[in-house]
Amino acid sequence: MEVRTYRAGDAPAVLRLLRASFGAWPGRRVAAHDRPAEFFAWKHERNPHGPSFIVLAEAEDRPIAMRAYMLWPLVAGGEAVGAVQAVDLATHPDYRGKGVNSELTKRAIAMLRETRSFALGLPNEMSRSQSRKVGWRPIGRLPVWVRVRRPLRVLRGARSLRSPAQALTPPPIEAPVVADCLPDGPALAELLSDTDHRGARFATDLSAGYLRWRFEPFLADYRAVTEHQAGRLAGLAIFRLRQRGRLWEGAVCELLVRPGDHRTTARLLRQVARSAPLDYLTAVPVAGSAQARSLARAGFVRSPIGAGLLGVTPYRARIAPDPFTTASWALSLGDLERLQLC
Repeated sequence: MEVRTYRAGDAPAVLRLLRASFGAWPGRRVAAHDRPAEFFAWKHERNPHGPSFIVLAEAEDRPIAMRAYMLWPLVAGGEAVGAVQAVDLATHPDYRGKGVNSELTKRAIAMLRETRSFALGLPNEMSRSQSRKVGWRPIGRLPVWVRVRRPLRVLRGARSLRSPAQALTPPPIEAPVVADCLPDGPALAELLSDTDHRGARFATDLSAGYLRWRFEPFLADYRAVTEHQAGRLAGLAIFRLRQRGRLWEGAVCELLVRPGDHRTTARLLRQVARSAPLDYLTAVPVAGSAQARSLARAGFVRSPIGAGLLGVTPYRARIAPDPFTTASWALSLGDLERLQLC
């Protein structure tokens, strides 16, 4: 077995490995499930913060296993953090149980330790045991906040949230796609700078380029609404419609408003709610932040059910702030969704 890093031109062979390992990769979690090559290019080659770090194991002149890590632009206290997202950990069925997985993971982590602090992940129940073997440790579940818009429908459809979803015809959404709401020039950069309420917590370093990449339409039907005051961009909300059982959820992926501007927050949320017949809205605010207070004023309450179990695989002994407590994190619902999509 030969271990090497990914090279230009490897994509076709790697896609064959992914399909052999998982079947219909990337699966229906993304809208572009029938365009795997396009999704692979978006994921591993077009990230505005750099291409993914990919390590391959080869035998018989073909890749038999891979470990891929997407760069994640985290900051804490204004300082960049060397972080990656563990994705696409695949081993060909013919080579499972032969130590290939352990050896490749050990080599990949040894290389990552040279430049990165940790890997962020949201593994499902099936992959958690494997993740723990390489040092993954759970952090906890970030709280999800909910505002019910149609109480009777939510009450009647609550039980369906636990059952497999039936295919429902999505309602029309009266809001533009994200790219049409991201202004060029300094307006968005100024808003992003003014809405930084995250302090010393780990948070995604947002930019116009990152938002355009992250919310491309072939991932999902992302929409956006804006608010202006005296000709100035005052707020931006990015959301998507998600089916939950027999209900429709309006997932507010990003809510960018200057701290304390409760009026703009309320207006953006009204725009989202009126864009489609949503049954309820969800968001993930930063604990104790002005954004959380604005959501509370807009009728949001903390749900008893949190997001998926977030975890970190550390590559260094000392990391500040402590990544193993939820109080150190300021991720949005869009960040958590990226962990699930990828």
